[in-house]
Amino acid sequence: MPESLHAVATQVAPDATHTCVAPTSRAVDELPPCDLLVGWSLGAWRVLDAAARGTTLPERVVLLAPFVAFAADYQLGGRSSVTQVRFLHRWVKRDPIAALKDFHARIGLGAGPASPPYAVEDLLEGLDQLARDASPSMRQFAAAGLRLGWTAVVGRADPLLDAEVIAKTLPGTIIAPNAGHDAGSLVAAVRSSFHAV
Repeated sequence: MPESLHAVATQVAPDATHTCVAPTSRAVDELPPCDLLVGWSLGAWRVLDAAARGTTLPERVVLLAPFVAFAADYQLGGRSSVTQVRFLHRWVKRDPIAALKDFHARIGLGAGPASPPYAVEDLLEGLDQLARDASPSMRQFAAAGLRLGWTAVVGRADPLLDAEVIAKTLPGTIIAPNAGHDAGSLVAAVRSSFHAV
């Protein structure tokens, strides 16, 4: 996945230096200094979580397909149940390639990877996070709305997220009418946020 995101970043800002990292539990806290931080999906949640914990972040942040709590059970904009997330967790544990290929196909991201995009242990930890409710600090941080210099966008056609609920849960979030969950369509909707990198 970092490779595909690197391609999107390079198209938007070809003269900038890009560092793409997997959305692991340590990713945001271990980032090198940067002018602009972009988080997509679980990566966007990692950025929100870090901010809610008080981690110092760049002034400019772009969140693509963000959510405060992923599972539909928590009524914060997710469309997948905790049961579905746990099923995917068990499947990734047994056969990560088959699980990822099926997941990618179902949400419109293409055929899926030929190998896990990062360590299976990190994939499983990410799925554990997706099954959890938002912490009180995360709920409070999100309810305050986007910080100055932050941009968030969610696609109306996203099969994983309800754009209307996400926009209410994270005030200031832009709804991209024709975008799904893929980073490319979301970036196109907020391309101006990436200029002057």
